[in-house]
Amino acid sequence: MSTSPAPLRIGVYIDGYNLYYGGRKLMGGPGRPGWKWLDLRRLAETVVAAHSGWNGAQVTRVVYCTASIDGSSNPSGARDQNVYLRALRAAGSTDEIEKGRYINKVISRPLAVKGPTSNPVIITAGWPVMV
Repeated sequence: MSTSPAPLRIGVYIDGYNLYYGGRKLMGGPGRPGWKWLDLRRLAETVVAAHSGWNGAQVTRVVYCTASIDGSSNPSGARDQNVYLRALRAAGSTDEIEKGRYINKVISRPLAVKGPTSNPVIITAGWPVMV
């Protein structure tokens, strides 16, 4: 008696910053209506079904990652972001909204990896960065 394998379960993590600015660029600028109201779960399911090559794969988790817009320096942006996050929750388009912090300056630090004796070894990062 053979049992079929369980379907491949996929978690999708969406970077809100890159989604917003990438979408805005693709759709012709910030004044174009409608493009911001994406159903993120449906988008993820469509992309996985069309491009993954995994038969029967299921998107089981969608996490939207963003940083809060500072309301004191950008009140309309903060208001718009809050409306969008409420809409994502209400529509069930995401399972979780993960908030981080936006850092608007470049910080350089050495990159270290585990060396042959388990001590850190400073390296120069290549592309892609492999840590």
